[in-house]
Amino acid sequence: MEGSPCELRDWAHLLPADVVQFISEKVKSITDYVRFRAVCSPWRSASLPKPSHLPPQLPWLMIPYKPWDSPRERDNGIRLFYDLFESKMRKLHLPETIGHMCCASYCGWLLLVETQGTEVFLLNPLTRARIDLPSFTTPVKRLKGKSSAPRYDARWVFKLNFVITRVTFSADLTDPNCLITVFVERCWAIFCCRVGDPCWTMVNIRPTNAPTGDAAFYNGCFYLLSKGVMYITEFEKPENTVTCFLEDELRDSNLFLLEGKSGLHVVAVRDTEVEDEEAPVQGDEHHTSADNTTEGNEKGVKQTFELYQLYHDSNKKYSEEPPPEMFPIHLHSDLKKINDTSNTTIFYGEKHHFLAVCSDDWDSLDGDCMYIEHKDEPSPGKDHGGEYYDNYYSISFAKIGGTECQTVACEIAGEPPIWPPAPAMWFQPSYV
Repeated sequence: MEGSPCELRDWAHLLPADVVQFISEKVKSITDYVRFRAVCSPWRSASLPKPSHLPPQLPWLMIPYKPWDSPRERDNGIRLFYDLFESKMRKLHLPETIGHMCCASYCGWLLLVETQGTEVFLLNPLTRARIDLPSFTTPVKRLKGKSSAPRYDARWVFKLNFVITRVTFSADLTDPNCLITVFVERCWAIFCCRVGDPCWTMVNIRPTNAPTGDAAFYNGCFYLLSKGVMYITEFEKPENTVTCFLEDELRDSNLFLLEGKSGLHVVAVRDTEVEDEEAPVQGDEHHTSADNTTEGNEKGVKQTFELYQLYHDSNKKYSEEPPPEMFPIHLHSDLKKINDTSNTTIFYGEKHHFLAVCSDDWDSLDGDCMYIEHKDEPSPGKDHGGEYYDNYYSISFAKIGGTECQTVACEIAGEPPIWPPAPAMWFQPSYV
């Protein structure tokens, strides 16, 4: 059928705007939603630019980049995100990231830090929205118990790169009371602020020199894991911080917190020895261990993953801070292993970059499993487009509670030569 371009586009006006909006609200994937709005101007006008109906999205793996120019290569601001479920490398032009380290991500936002800590901000790479946070060149406040201590100069921390390993929010960023918390690995410190604050506040809620594991806000409380110990507090009342030891079998595990639909979860990752006949076959991509088992060992090492539900009575009132000889207090908290993980998928990465997705929201997503980001040496004879790196990022698949890993995306991108190494991180795209 022939016709003018205008006649061929008339079909776009056949659907009323309210019908188009109704259809758009049935789209779950953020990439499909972008495609839907790109069909034509009427469809774009009838659909919301910042939809709130989209469920938590399937994550992309953000590939590290050099945060500064090299003599041979200028930074063009193009950043790579690997979409595992469409097997595509997505390229986003983010000039805001030039000269800044991407240290962490949370709820669709990236935490970017200038190499000396002089500039800190959050960036949504899809909407390009930016939220400025206090600089670490301004001395931070210190809060310990009921009193404030002299200010602390944190500039020395940022003489190394990628010292912030985690960021989390207590509420939506549009909430003026939202508390933003970052974890600084080099000094094992926790800093918090609200949007518009002139400086960060350092909160002491665990013994000095105890390494920070993971943390999360949930139900008005702040939960911190540190070397097999759980701390629970309210930042407004740090004197009421209480503590409990986890079970012995968990203390030697790598633990992290996940926020799920049913509450707060703890994931335990353990190294498990397996007999030689069960060890993965070298060179077989369908039996690749997530931690690269060394050839020639009599026994291999694999990782097992277990999921626990955290129960805590947040309404329980605690007494004033006890004397040192009474420390720590045992909490009214309990961890119970979840045997049915059929609706949970975990994405596991380096340096606390992990998250969980409810598989019930996605037909293409298997539950009771994990996707694990790891690094491999280059495979002999594999074509990398003329580029060569010492290590390449890969993604493996494993069942929760199992030991077998299967590579599902092999050598998707090279690790840039940065010291200390920049972490690849799972990023959940979001419009809000």
